[in-house]
Amino acid sequence: MEIKTNKTDLAAIVAKGALGLIPCVGPLAAEVIGTLIPNQRLDRIQRFLEKLEERVNKLDRERVEKKFHNPGFVDLLEDGFYQAARALTEERLNHIANLVAKGISQEEAEYVRFKKMLSILSSLNDVEVLFLIMYGRWELGDREFMEQHKDILSPKVATMGSSEDELEAAWIQDSYKAHLVELGLLRPRFNRPRKGELPEFDDKTGTIKASGHELTPLGRMLLKYIGQPTI
Repeated sequence: MEIKTNKTDLAAIVAKGALGLIPCVGPLAAEVIGTLIPNQRLDRIQRFLEKLEERVNKLDRERVEKKFHNPGFVDLLEDGFYQAARALTEERLNHIANLVAKGISQEEAEYVRFKKMLSILSSLNDVEVLFLIMYGRWELGDREFMEQHKDILSPKVATMGSSEDELEAAWIQDSYKAHLVELGLLRPRFNRPRKGELPEFDDKTGTIKASGHELTPLGRMLLKYIGQPTI
């Protein structure tokens, strides 16, 4: 127990020393980080705070300090720390920083809403976030994003002659979209059947076959909060 305490104290000391170099949000965050996330991946938290600094450094400093004394924002920041400590990519850190920065920039922020958005983000893996961004860019007529990530986002189709690897790739891609639908970020899009015709059914699910997917208002909201363009 004593060893664990020493490691925790050391982590807090390192955090305060490193974060003190970030002019505005660093010293403020250092006051709470020792008790929130002891002995975790402080390098990622530091990068997250550096990104947060870039997004709020033009705001009034007194206003920023006031946020760091607001229990609602500190609760949101705590969630941001935990997610940043687990982030595996710079893109994920950017998304978290954008979301938390909105909580600082809004005069009267509803922190429960921001916590909900952060919670939804935490339940998505990086590929699912890419798919969500793709649907947002698609609505804007932007095809470059799809081209940049075509190895991941290109449709994987399973046929009778598909190899086991191809089948698994198609199944896992379907699961990504299904998860986005389950969370209310995407919804199936259906073609209207012609007069006198029955809708087409999906052999795998027994339900009406969707012609594709589209963003929901909640999906657009999350994209906006993480700094991605949408209509």
